[in-house]
Amino acid sequence: MRVAELKNKKIIIWGLGHEGKAVAGFIHKILPGQPLVFVDEAEAPANSPPLAENSRIVRGEAIASTLDDADIVIKSPGVSLYHPLIRRLAKKNVPVTSLLNLWLAEPRAAKIIAVTGTKGKSTTSSLLTHVLKGLGKNAALGGNIGVPVTEIPSDAAYAVVEISSYQAANLEGACDIAILTSLFPEHLDWHGSAETYFADKLNLLTHAKTKIINQATLDEVRRHGITTDHLLIFNQSDGFHAKDGKIFDGAQPIGSLKNAHLARKHNLSNVCAVLTAIKFLGLDANAALQAMENFQGLPHRQQELGEKKGILYVNDSIATTPQAAIAALDVYHDRAITLIAGGFDRGVDYTPLIERIVADKIGAVICLGPSGKRIHDALKTRGASVFIAASMPEAMKIARAETPKGGVILLSPAAPSFGLFHDYAERGKSFAAEAGF
Repeated sequence: MRVAELKNKKIIIWGLGHEGKAVAGFIHKILPGQPLVFVDEAEAPANSPPLAENSRIVRGEAIASTLDDADIVIKSPGVSLYHPLIRRLAKKNVPVTSLLNLWLAEPRAAKIIAVTGTKGKSTTSSLLTHVLKGLGKNAALGGNIGVPVTEIPSDAAYAVVEISSYQAANLEGACDIAILTSLFPEHLDWHGSAETYFADKLNLLTHAKTKIINQATLDEVRRHGITTDHLLIFNQSDGFHAKDGKIFDGAQPIGSLKNAHLARKHNLSNVCAVLTAIKFLGLDANAALQAMENFQGLPHRQQELGEKKGILYVNDSIATTPQAAIAALDVYHDRAITLIAGGFDRGVDYTPLIERIVADKIGAVICLGPSGKRIHDALKTRGASVFIAASMPEAMKIARAETPKGGVILLSPAAPSFGLFHDYAERGKSFAAEAGF
């Protein structure tokens, strides 16, 4: 569905955040003066910014009746596709779409490369954009990374789009390449179950001409009946993979990574995903590897803030799953670690993380939030050194007392931030501030 087709329709935009405002801007660019109605379940902030012309906002009990009167609803990603009111709209055959779908429906010359995955999608999409630019290509990045897709320049030759499971769930448009970095249960509160999460995430692949996937996801991809036509696989012996510190294309070594951040185990997988895409695009993989040398890691992703009094502080606030926290523990396995973990409880299984903490004899674990309580109780029965904290300042006070010189205080929560913090970035900034950076 293209924006021009929405002329004179009753358009409801669900969500008044950055994405909702981007939707309004995109519509008004094509349909100036088109009336718009916003609905938002959040309470009105004290200083609400002015809305666009011919726009109004509905909150509270009036939301349901307002939605019932819609010709089309454009929802923000944070609104679950399984929300009771969304389900009610589906029964009434009211179309529910997204900014991403509207953007994909518009004609453009750019090759669209969509990147998703439980973890690794931000680094992979950022690294791919960095490499394309390093090879002299006009590339731009947008999507879930924090830049609305509508801000991708119209003259870009390559549009790299990070796509969350929320965005993939009701994706309708087509992309040239889809990259799947990893797949394990996450966001169960939004999707309702791990099975639904997998299906929603993998929906992206059904809309891609060429699919690039991590070998570890192959069984799940096949189980969901996704065609393996035009499928490229990395992290396997006949594709791009890492071994003994070197990058191989099949049996052929193409070089070693000089970028210490990218040389970490979990990032090597992201590197191989990018190289697979680069080769498919007909570009030089060796030159791409060289272009990675000056890539800098993203904030809140195993970000080494620095040392104070012999203790290294690492902000890995983006780690919202047990698997991501385990990856961070692997990086610092040769140092005494104090782990700060926990937050919002999405009901995921923390057994793998618990087992790793016990097996590695992690020095101390400080737990925050409802999921932190679960982690605390499980570790307590295993005799681990574990503490409960009510806030980041309290957690950092305990961490400093428990961490020896030469050790690491690692914020890798294995859980979302909601409750104590607005988002993972606010949590990471709080950690950095308490660490004195």
